[in-house]
Amino acid sequence: MAAARDCLDGKSKHREAIVRYSASTLSSVWGEVVVGKFLAAAFVLFACATAAQSSGYDDFSKGINANNRNDATAAIASFSAALAAADLAKAYVPSAYFGRAVAYLKESKCAEALSDVDAGIKLRPDDVEALLTRINANLCLKRSDAAQADFDATVGHKPDAGDLESFASLVWHHGLFAQAAANYAKAFNLAKTDDSYRPYIVLWYAMSAARAGALDQAALSSFRSKLGSNDWPVPLIDYYLGKATLEDVKRAADSLSAKKANNQECEADFYIAEWHLAQNNPGAALLLLKAAEAECPHNYVEYNFTEAELKRQSAVTPEKGP
Repeated sequence: MAAARDCLDGKSKHREAIVRYSASTLSSVWGEVVVGKFLAAAFVLFACATAAQSSGYDDFSKGINANNRNDATAAIASFSAALAAADLAKAYVPSAYFGRAVAYLKESKCAEALSDVDAGIKLRPDDVEALLTRINANLCLKRSDAAQADFDATVGHKPDAGDLESFASLVWHHGLFAQAAANYAKAFNLAKTDDSYRPYIVLWYAMSAARAGALDQAALSSFRSKLGSNDWPVPLIDYYLGKATLEDVKRAADSLSAKKANNQECEADFYIAEWHLAQNNPGAALLLLKAAEAECPHNYVEYNFTEAELKRQSAVTPEKGP
């Protein structure tokens, strides 16, 4: 145990050695990074403890490995066994709760995830990654106020544009469109004028507000006027404003090199699909979402958003059997 304590004292040096697994665990890029950091910390705990060779540590390590390979069922079983083991050191108990919470979220067991992360936070209240996991659990339960409170606490009530943008994207994934729009608007107001993502923040605001049925055309026009450019993706913003046609958008998407044009077409298909969903036209939206899924590079935000939307729509309107 002395060796383990010595190793734990130095764990901060390894905290950024991210142990990554699929973004689908928390349905967002931000969620992937957050849980990656949590798993990195948990991995360090495991690495420090391997010499102990106890059943609790063995189950704990199995839980980490199961989460890494996206096997939520095995992770839940392993972390449960670790928590039930009499020889699991107290230092590892919070991480076991947090690891099981991540697995519960992957299986959409929102209440169980929240219960576990709350239990872990009681034992380790200053764990930022745990607060971020609780944000996901609260959003999973549509407890938007609680999620917003944890987000504010995590960023110290002084978020930057990137924090707000990431949180808004996470909120959007959970279908809380009005809250997503509000955070995108805040992100735009904090973004630097030379930030290349500013037009996309405006577009994400428009998309989210439209899905909430509360698109403020005056606010969107104001954001649009501050961009100082007509370059992509501004034609899509103009589409949401009713100042560009579908043909205008397609023409703009096709105006550059073939590879770039294909990527812009993928973006156009996704954002116009979201417009159709806002207009209660799911049939047209589904065709465009499937096109975006086929076209978009997998490292694009729009691919991740498309996958989330297709999953959401399949839950709303499940495909009929033969």
